[in-house]
Amino acid sequence: MVMTPTEVPATVRTKTMKAIIQQKYGSPDVLQLMEVDKPILNDNDVLLRVHAAGVNWADWAMMRGVPYLFRMMFGGLRGPKAAIRGTDVAGTLEAVGKNVRQWHPGDEVFGWCEGAFAEYVCAGEDQFAPKPACMTFEQAAAVPMVGCVALQALRDAGQVQPSLKVLINGASGGIGTFGVQIARSFGADVTGVCSTRNVDMVRSLGADHIIDYTQEDFTRNGQRYDVILDIAGNHSLSDCRRALTASGTLISSSGEPSRWIGPMARILWARVLSLFVHQRLPLFVAMRNQADLVVLKQLIESGKVRPVIDRTYALSEAPAAIEYVGNRHCRGKVVVSV
Repeated sequence: MVMTPTEVPATVRTKTMKAIIQQKYGSPDVLQLMEVDKPILNDNDVLLRVHAAGVNWADWAMMRGVPYLFRMMFGGLRGPKAAIRGTDVAGTLEAVGKNVRQWHPGDEVFGWCEGAFAEYVCAGEDQFAPKPACMTFEQAAAVPMVGCVALQALRDAGQVQPSLKVLINGASGGIGTFGVQIARSFGADVTGVCSTRNVDMVRSLGADHIIDYTQEDFTRNGQRYDVILDIAGNHSLSDCRRALTASGTLISSSGEPSRWIGPMARILWARVLSLFVHQRLPLFVAMRNQADLVVLKQLIESGKVRPVIDRTYALSEAPAAIEYVGNRHCRGKVVVSV
């Protein structure tokens, strides 16, 4: 049957969309809600109608243009190459390219893209996994980046096994909330480090022990851990090593950011230090991986993992959402609802 123009869904006929556009680096004022061309579907891509997008610290870094290493790796020296910010996304597939085999229009998915703060995005078919049936789009959009970082850090870099003692420093943030739950799903004995206001929340995620860092310093209390996932980066590497067992593993995914190379300074120094000590300080950089999205989906649907959402913003409020995340005091994740 041939559809007349009035019978074609309005979303398909639409040639433009709303998106958060960035043309230079700076404060949230550089982000503007604008009407732009809808992305064109390529043969190997899918067209996603965005329902929600997760906000990450990297979005704040690219908005500000610091550290400068990020400009060289992902942006542009004078201005951002990609006009639309955002990577974590959840939505419904509106169309698929002629070479795409694993997806169909109408499929609900979550995953990664370039330009998530928009009504539509195009991305490769291997950038997504089926959205967990038990989750809203907002919850699903909170998963991809932080979930994969926590999973790969603990499973691959930390090689966490049942009964190991694992400490998560920064347990109330996006990565930390997933880290506590994933470590517990592996059968580890988990200690979460957080502030007073987050103690109950971290305990509700399954942490066996809680350390309130305003009352106690985990690097000086005499306890030793087999694996430390340091997200907060508020202690020196030598202090963190003091809390490790003799053959323990310290995974550093953050640190006090410098304007030039950001948290990579701490991560690289940990790698150099590992050459001279018996403890393991692996160089850890998370990678986008469709298979791990599926693992996270399975953990979520089995009830072992759930996202924690601090705040939800409208698309027009994305600049405020990014600035809030940049202040590094959110509990769990921040999401933009499109």
